[in-house]
Amino acid sequence: MSVQLHRQDVHASNLANASTVGYRRSDVAVGSFETALGQAASAGTPQAIGQATVVDVAQGPIHETGTAYDLALDGPGMFTLLTPDGMRHTRDGRFHQDAAGRLLGVSGNQVMGKDGPITLPGGEFFVTEAGQVFSEGQFVDQLFIAEFEVSDELTRTANGLFEIAGGPRLAENTTVRQGCVEEANVSVVREMAQMMTGFRAFEASAAALRLNDQTLSILIEATGS
Repeated sequence: MSVQLHRQDVHASNLANASTVGYRRSDVAVGSFETALGQAASAGTPQAIGQATVVDVAQGPIHETGTAYDLALDGPGMFTLLTPDGMRHTRDGRFHQDAAGRLLGVSGNQVMGKDGPITLPGGEFFVTEAGQVFSEGQFVDQLFIAEFEVSDELTRTANGLFEIAGGPRLAENTTVRQGCVEEANVSVVREMAQMMTGFRAFEASAAALRLNDQTLSILIEATGS
């Protein structure tokens, strides 16, 4: 029942962000109850059972905006931003330039290139499919498109950004599409269907729990008599 309640919260959050550019949906990883209970018991401290949330990194639909500062990634990986808390990653490529020429993300953090934070010498902004950045006719840097191992753990942080436990590497098979953005990888129909399935599973678990309580009550009364 705890798992199903957590699932409802996760799917509701996915639905709420269905129109958020670059949003990566979350899901709940479910294992056997016996294994989770054993791990919680051996930890020696209170543990939440069945509430492991994972990030779905599947690509979302890409649509054209015609805005030069909008970038989308066709393939694996994420843009890299420099934040006060360290490197963070995102699929939201809606960038802009500040008065100092710094290339910034929606969250106001600097966009990283291979050689460090990207600063443009002028207002012109052109990016090749390989992620090479040009401005005023000169090469500036190459976008640091971070790719991760499948086993790496992505953690969602503030402003919809992600932190990675392991060290990222430069993506090799990802195409940068200028004048486009990537939509959330959320299917409203799928999320609604999973919420209904979870609700039915919760009801079934509640019914089984009530039956178990009734059985225990009968056994206690029989033993007491």
